[in-house]
Amino acid sequence: MATFTCFSSLLAAAGEPSALDRLWFYVQIFIGFSFIIFIHELGHFIVAKWAGVRVEQFAIGFMREIFGFTYGETRYSFNLLPLGGYVKMLGQEDFEVDKTGDLQFKDDPRSFANKPVGHRMAIVSAGVIMNLILAGVLFMIVFLVGKEVAAPRLGVVLPDEPAAMAGLQAGDRIISINGDEIDEFNDISMSVVLAEPDKALDFEVEREGKVKHVSVHPRLNPKTGRLQVGITPAQTAEIVAISPDCDLKNPRHPRTGDKLVEVGGQAVTDENANDFVALLVTDPLKYPEVIVSRPKKWDGPEDGPRERVAVDVVPHLMLFQAERKVEHNLLGLVPPVQFSLVEPGGRAELAGIKVGDVILSWDRIEYPTTTQVEESILNLVKDNPQRPERDIPIIVMRDGVRKNLVVRPKVKRTPLTGKLKRPKIDADYGMIADLLVVASVVDEIMGKPSPAKLAGLPAGAFITAVNGVEVKTWIELCEQLRKSAGEQAVVTYDFDGQKGLTCEFPVPRSVRTELGLGPEAVIVEVDGKTQAEVKGENRTAPVVVRHPLGLQAALKAAVGKTVEIKYRENKLEETKTAQCKITEDMVYPWVSSVIYTVDLGFGSETTVLRKSSPIAALKVGIKKTYYFVMQVYQVMERMIFSRSFGVENISGPVGIVKMGSQMAEAGTVQLLFFLAIISANLAVINFLPLPIVDGGLMVFLLIEKIKGSPISLRVQVATQIIGLVLIVSAFLYVTLQDLTR
Repeated sequence: MATFTCFSSLLAAAGEPSALDRLWFYVQIFIGFSFIIFIHELGHFIVAKWAGVRVEQFAIGFMREIFGFTYGETRYSFNLLPLGGYVKMLGQEDFEVDKTGDLQFKDDPRSFANKPVGHRMAIVSAGVIMNLILAGVLFMIVFLVGKEVAAPRLGVVLPDEPAAMAGLQAGDRIISINGDEIDEFNDISMSVVLAEPDKALDFEVEREGKVKHVSVHPRLNPKTGRLQVGITPAQTAEIVAISPDCDLKNPRHPRTGDKLVEVGGQAVTDENANDFVALLVTDPLKYPEVIVSRPKKWDGPEDGPRERVAVDVVPHLMLFQAERKVEHNLLGLVPPVQFSLVEPGGRAELAGIKVGDVILSWDRIEYPTTTQVEESILNLVKDNPQRPERDIPIIVMRDGVRKNLVVRPKVKRTPLTGKLKRPKIDADYGMIADLLVVASVVDEIMGKPSPAKLAGLPAGAFITAVNGVEVKTWIELCEQLRKSAGEQAVVTYDFDGQKGLTCEFPVPRSVRTELGLGPEAVIVEVDGKTQAEVKGENRTAPVVVRHPLGLQAALKAAVGKTVEIKYRENKLEETKTAQCKITEDMVYPWVSSVIYTVDLGFGSETTVLRKSSPIAALKVGIKKTYYFVMQVYQVMERMIFSRSFGVENISGPVGIVKMGSQMAEAGTVQLLFFLAIISANLAVINFLPLPIVDGGLMVFLLIEKIKGSPISLRVQVATQIIGLVLIVSAFLYVTLQDLTR
């Protein structure tokens, strides 16, 4: 009974163990794989013995036998490649050719082929059943011991993503999605990834002691091929990642390992850390300095003496656009972009690009926008599919110095098919640069000339002042324009060698400026409505008014009326109410499109998922087994039919072994959890209706039961060969894909 192993994609954290430790981790995962396969084949073996079938060989692995022994009528062997196994029974492959040329089974009462169809079905399905039982038992053990998981509570809700539009908020605890109970944050992630495209997910959330239902439409990320809603786990006060701009020698700069203990004079505790982190990353201008707890010794133990240190918080600008097809801009002014991430060893690093480099020129396009850079890279395949890789000349500014570089985007082909993949430079380049130069000008906003177009500001202009007040960064420009809302601001700029040029810049009014609110404030209700209908992306959906799209729709419906506005000055403040007359020039919520944040990463809030009794743990084990079984089916459906899950997200043997070793490094509980998932996946893959695996044989048996006679052996042998070719091709494909990563 041949068994081939294939697994869906899993996520694991990478580490840097010693060579000896790494070898031990690989040994553990190989032992684990072998045990899973042993249990699978043991199911076939036990039921075959029960049915009176002679078992000639019980093997773990393929290729040459490493060691083995014979007991009774069966040879027990352990083979070189422990990624599969088989139980060889009399009558499976033991046939002879008669004078007519037909294949005939030998007439032996203990032959597998001579047993009733029901017995053969039981033998074929036994391996899958054993793997499901094993998965449930392993999950039960894991949750009896207890597993640390990311809490099902939200941290950052990205402003330009579906979760924010639907109204999910930082601090929300997710109870269920589409009625399925959520135990950990990973359950949320997988529910989103495996959601049906273009269908909303019903999030049941707990917020401030009340239960609410929020309908969220996931969005397909074209770069990853996965659905997403734009959320992160709840965060702790510990800083785990810092901006590349941070100088570790400067004590006033944040460091990894720092723990936030005070913001704006208020103490940060484990209980309120997520709220204060959310406050800090959405209102950094109000808190330019925070207090952290830091180890006194740089290389001291984590639980060693600590000291309170004041550190500076450096804000970064983000822009959200209510019009999807328009570049992110500030009243028509498009900022230049800089590199925010450069992958080690990638094409960008090889070209000499560094994090923070401002893009002055890309493929001879001066001050390119993110869209222009993206299109330039993607056009490599369109322009010359035969030789898509070519050098792209770029100019960047680093520490005030212009540098001429050349980058060659990487264009790979899909293994076996040869299809060209999406070109990559192994870097992210979407962060707004502090260089206060106009990359380009948006001509129209909401069907009307943009303020930048009306002012006549040219692309390439260096803005130096607003109403006589010097500005050096885009954040300073935002603040000065906000102060000039409803007026003609005098903008001073340099262009084409000319200094001190000026223009009158018409700054629209805004609900926020009328109420004296900044970008950090949260508008929660307009004219008694907390959400408004927004058309876009081929559907009409309700969007909360706290989001720029929802606010724009609500204001448009209220033009000419004096309405009641409910707002919070920040997330932790109480709700306040004010009256405001809505005019036509206030419909475009430009102040709401300005977002300030910080370039710091905080740790994820965790919880221990543990059950007090074996029965309760077994229930969770059964639920998890069912969840991961259905996950495999959904992954296949998403890849084959809806195409919302890319084949590039699948791991083969190389990737699985790599991930397994990382799980082994994380500890015994993580390894058992990983093996439980693998066991559940193996059950599904082996029961697919494909030739050579158990599911294919089950199809033959069902046909035989229906028609009263077995399928021609010629057909069976032919389909087995086809199945073998398919399996080997899939094996090679995913292995090549793993290696190319």
